[in-house]
Amino acid sequence: MKHLTVGLFHDDTLGPELGKKGTESDFAMFNRKTSEEIFTFISPVGDKLTAKSQIISSIDAAIVAFTGTTRELGETLVMLDLLGVSNGIAVTSPYATPDQISALIKDTSVKSFDVETRDPIKLLEVLKSHNPERDTASSAQVVVDHSFSVKGVGEVILGFVKKGVVRKYDELTLLPANKQVIVRSIQMQDEDYDQAEAGSRVGLAMKGATVDEMLRGSILCAPESAATGTSFRLSFKKSPFYSDDLSQGTFHATVGMQTVPVSIAETGATTIVIETEKPVVYTPEDNFLLLNLNAKKTRIIGTGRTIE
Repeated sequence: MKHLTVGLFHDDTLGPELGKKGTESDFAMFNRKTSEEIFTFISPVGDKLTAKSQIISSIDAAIVAFTGTTRELGETLVMLDLLGVSNGIAVTSPYATPDQISALIKDTSVKSFDVETRDPIKLLEVLKSHNPERDTASSAQVVVDHSFSVKGVGEVILGFVKKGVVRKYDELTLLPANKQVIVRSIQMQDEDYDQAEAGSRVGLAMKGATVDEMLRGSILCAPESAATGTSFRLSFKKSPFYSDDLSQGTFHATVGMQTVPVSIAETGATTIVIETEKPVVYTPEDNFLLLNLNAKKTRIIGTGRTIE
């Protein structure tokens, strides 16, 4: 069965039309299961920038409603472009015709999006044609987005299988907490399974760590497939729309589903060094999205990957 995770942006009423509401915190999830696909739709609550950056770092495709020319829409487009999201749908509105949308996205990764009217049935049909590549051969990696305790079950995480296949009774390492944990059970769409492949959204009952240790952005994996650190040298691409000084101020970085405060220790023509107070977990494929939440104009600074 195909699994697809889709970000929803700038239309707060579209999620309930596409799926059944599930978990809600600073982002809301909506689920839809057909005979051939399982869709997970994620929408930031209140268009909070950090939640939106975490969603964009984790999705297979995006649906962007062009409901008005705002800073928030511009930031969404910049983040999608910097993180290379090229699969998705641009939704027209009375404020944005297909030609106007094409002009806005022509120099970004979003230029490959389908352009459609706001018709949920049509949007689902278009999404069915998206077939992202999945790495099922590597060792299992699961990214956590929520964790909680369930009476009679114990500690539970919700998240996405990023790589490989996670199996019942797998022994994995929880990073950055560096705890050894065991997968006690696996659920998808409230049904029990013995395993779940890359791309799947899962609920895992865990043994070996507490809820406070299984924070959002944590990764369950084989120890050699991810790393932790507090200082990162990045090959860096700055957004052309960001012009503020990088030498002073409080900054944040989103890595997968972690958003943490960072300081900038060094800048170069194509590199940057950032430092965090607490360990951050990352993989070689992860992008670090640098943010200035206090900026008066665009808050998206740029993105980079670690240089070993």
